[in-house]
Amino acid sequence: MAIPYYRKNLYVIWVAVFLVSASWTQVIPFLPLFLAEMGVDEGLNTWAGIALSAHFVTAIFMVPVWGKLADRYGRKPMAVRAGFALSLLYFLTSRATAPWHVAVLRLLNGALTGFIPMSIALVGTNTPPQYAARYVASVQTASAAGTIIGPVIGGTLAAIFGVRGSLTASSILVFISTLLTVFLVTERRRPEPGEPTTLLADFRRALSMPSMWVAMFISMMGQAASMGVQPVLVLHLEALLGHAASPFLSGFVLALPGLALFLSATRWVGLLDRYPLQQVAFVAFLGAGIGYVLCGLLDAIWAFVPLFFLASVFGAAFRPLGAAVVTTDVPEHFRGRAFALQTSATTMGGLIGPLVAGVTADHLGRAAVFVVLGAALLASPVVVARHLSHARDQKTVGEQPRSV
Repeated sequence: MAIPYYRKNLYVIWVAVFLVSASWTQVIPFLPLFLAEMGVDEGLNTWAGIALSAHFVTAIFMVPVWGKLADRYGRKPMAVRAGFALSLLYFLTSRATAPWHVAVLRLLNGALTGFIPMSIALVGTNTPPQYAARYVASVQTASAAGTIIGPVIGGTLAAIFGVRGSLTASSILVFISTLLTVFLVTERRRPEPGEPTTLLADFRRALSMPSMWVAMFISMMGQAASMGVQPVLVLHLEALLGHAASPFLSGFVLALPGLALFLSATRWVGLLDRYPLQQVAFVAFLGAGIGYVLCGLLDAIWAFVPLFFLASVFGAAFRPLGAAVVTTDVPEHFRGRAFALQTSATTMGGLIGPLVAGVTADHLGRAAVFVVLGAALLASPVVVARHLSHARDQKTVGEQPRSV
């Protein structure tokens, strides 16, 4: 009996997204060490924040463009384009010799890539509705699995071959993932041409949907916290230990958020089926916020590691919840743009988080980064509740989305 094409797509895209995610996390957390190898000493935290944020500066503007093109020409072509571009950029980064080289290549990275969101959109639009949310959550799990193994591989490769060798390996992994997509993924449900719209009109339409607005906000705050710790995490571990952290320990701690997402992503989506979005989001923000604050206040490695993992379990809610809301509440003809706009919101968080973290670390210390990010998460439910109060008013005229 032949496997349905949408299930085959899931299997292939799962593997491809896993490899791309692993390639990302085996490099990005170690960029501060890469910059240090180049001789950057003064302002290392700030340079690390700039290098990490540069990707998001251009992605904010370009991801919606690629999403719009995906709705017009198909999600598979956009995923393939992004994959080959990312592979080339990883290779070029491995040849960088100055911090500004890394920053420029990261800018190009943000402008040209987007393999994972395009793959998610492809699964979401080429899967029967009764399976769509589950399949999208499964791809999110693949991304999480990649983030688990990536830092371990990256730490090991960095110890043996240096960060440059790890970057080269990432380039190869992404190239393989793209080839898998080219030859094994089928896009049967191609988008139907709709009325021409502008990006500003698409953004306004997204904000007019209460659940879409909340999905974008949750994604932005979750990414700000997740990426905000990246410029300082390895260096903070060394401060807690009093000596340089081993590649294994660094990789293990860096893999904890991915492990948390892998273990809990589908469970968070299941909670969304049983409880209102506001309640699930409140629990996630509260747990992650308290965990981050405690990570910054306690200076013992034995306390930091379990607290960081606990905060990551709650933080794991943000990505799958946002994707599930888009999959279930957004019209199919707008879904490619919706995923792209949600990714732009996530990108905005990725831009803000590392910049805030870098400046905070240079002026207040690395531990303060966790406190500041935790406080922002604790304040977020107020914003969500305020917006959803307006959404409840719309319910009286039949405009309330199911997930809210």
